[in-house]
Amino acid sequence: MACCVNYISPPRASLSPPPSRSSFSGDALHSLLREPTLLLRRHSRSPSIVAPRFQVVAAEKAEPPLKIMISGAPASGKGTQCELITQKYGLVHISAGDLLRAEISSGSENGKLAKEYMEKGQLVPDEIVVMMVKDRLSQTDSQQKGWLLDGYPRSSSQATALKGFGFQPDLFIVLEVPEDILIERVVGRRLDPVTGKIYHLKYSPPETEEISARLTQRFDDTEEKASPYETLSYSIYAKLRLKTHNQNVSDVLSMYDDITIKIKGNRSKEEVFTQIDTALSQMLQQRNNTSPSSLSS
Repeated sequence: MACCVNYISPPRASLSPPPSRSSFSGDALHSLLREPTLLLRRHSRSPSIVAPRFQVVAAEKAEPPLKIMISGAPASGKGTQCELITQKYGLVHISAGDLLRAEISSGSENGKLAKEYMEKGQLVPDEIVVMMVKDRLSQTDSQQKGWLLDGYPRSSSQATALKGFGFQPDLFIVLEVPEDILIERVVGRRLDPVTGKIYHLKYSPPETEEISARLTQRFDDTEEKASPYETLSYSIYAKLRLKTHNQNVSDVLSMYDDITIKIKGNRSKEEVFTQIDTALSQMLQQRNNTSPSSLSS
């Protein structure tokens, strides 16, 4: 626990000048020369030296910032909840996908390596992405404000690597949404290539016609309806994506089982956030109740 020290100055004393030689008679001076201590005892008016007094004041120990991981299938509403969490709790939002795109745009060594794999249609190796995430988590703002790691780690090896670097979350949030609702959400999603904002034609339509005209749709978000076969093909593909996601989440949760909460995501964004906010508030309250300052009071 840090502490501060306040200096309290001693009271001032007025000091009288020492007596002059002319104020002593001959006999008195002779007596003082034989017994010098008499001079101090009879004529010194200086007060005894007062040592400075210090008051030690204990400072409040700063609580460590929150460290949160959040996971959810495509179209589970994870992006919206990340925005609401960071707005209220001031955490640094870190997305592995955003980091990867930023590294490629900057032309860094990691970015160049990642681009080579992506141009070949290969997955970027864990060691490259892990180092990007590690470096971002180590930056000053993440250390001081706390962090919200979005959609990462996606495998037990990634989780193990982060743990080896000393990054352990306080809470792991999983958004659960039924499969049929996820497919409906995915099909209606649109991306604004200018701002990067995600819209939904039914649940979150664009604000203006200008924005609507430039929206694009990801290839894996489309649902062809030209024939029953194409619709069936899409359903199979969507289920495979969800199966892969669920398998990855299952592997990761085995490492964070004791700090995991599962949130029902098939509700309004306000209701979902209320569940998350309640969990975070309870965790902070419990932390305050078990802090040394609260135990000693």
